[in-house]
Amino acid sequence: MQNAYVSERITPEISSLSTQMIESITSEDPSPEERLMLDSLSGIEGLMLEKEALALFRSCKRLPNKAKILEIGSFQGGSTLAIGQAIAGTDIELYCLDPWSNYINQSDFTDFERLKVSDDFRIINNFIKNTAFIGENLRMLRGKSKAFAGLLDGKDFDFIFIDGAHDYDSVRYDIKLAFSALKPGGFVCGHDYHSQGHGVVKAVNELIGGVPSIEKKGKFDQTHIWFGIIAEPRYEYKLTEISNLMNAGKLAEALEKANAAYAEFENEEILNFISAIKSKINLCCGP
Repeated sequence: MQNAYVSERITPEISSLSTQMIESITSEDPSPEERLMLDSLSGIEGLMLEKEALALFRSCKRLPNKAKILEIGSFQGGSTLAIGQAIAGTDIELYCLDPWSNYINQSDFTDFERLKVSDDFRIINNFIKNTAFIGENLRMLRGKSKAFAGLLDGKDFDFIFIDGAHDYDSVRYDIKLAFSALKPGGFVCGHDYHSQGHGVVKAVNELIGGVPSIEKKGKFDQTHIWFGIIAEPRYEYKLTEISNLMNAGKLAEALEKANAAYAEFENEEILNFISAIKSKINLCCGP
């Protein structure tokens, strides 16, 4: 597919907009360039709505040249196409992470005819065909997100889109990975924040929605895409790590991590974690 429009980058950048402006980014009708993108998207099997594709396109159109984007979960390239059209003619790098295998045994694909997800070779070939226009700006990372955690840590991505496995543990892990890979002030968002996405909603509410230090967060209007702008990703990563250890009952290790985090950041939120951990230790083990 040829990209018929290569336009100027749009400013201001997505992360500098107000929460209300980000939420309403889908409100305007599609431009001719966007209509071409949506027409191309209509031929790709997937669960991406037009407004969702517009949200990704318009957000990525506001990224600076030489930015880096990470997509976790690409399937046959629907969302990738929307992002790819937005970065056409730039030096922006797009990394796509997906196993491209065993879809038939994944609960996320129960809405598809089983035959359509039974042929992994066909799916990855479709992805390559649908995204070929992106060229050398696209990097494929084939495997599960845990396999690439070390590689992605500290890579300072400007924009991360999460649409991998939708169970609670997987979404929580992918958000934690995003915290480790995002640059300060970077943009993270994800798909399927709706009534049937129980694992998605719970994980996002815990790690994004209910976190006071993440001030800009919400959902694009008329979509199922949540978003957050992460001022201090490493701080959020450390809090998530402490929370995971507490949930796993590893209280001594959680306390050690919390004390180290307090030595670095010295704020009341971490003191509250330390107090909660000590209370749990006293409750289960005695004074």
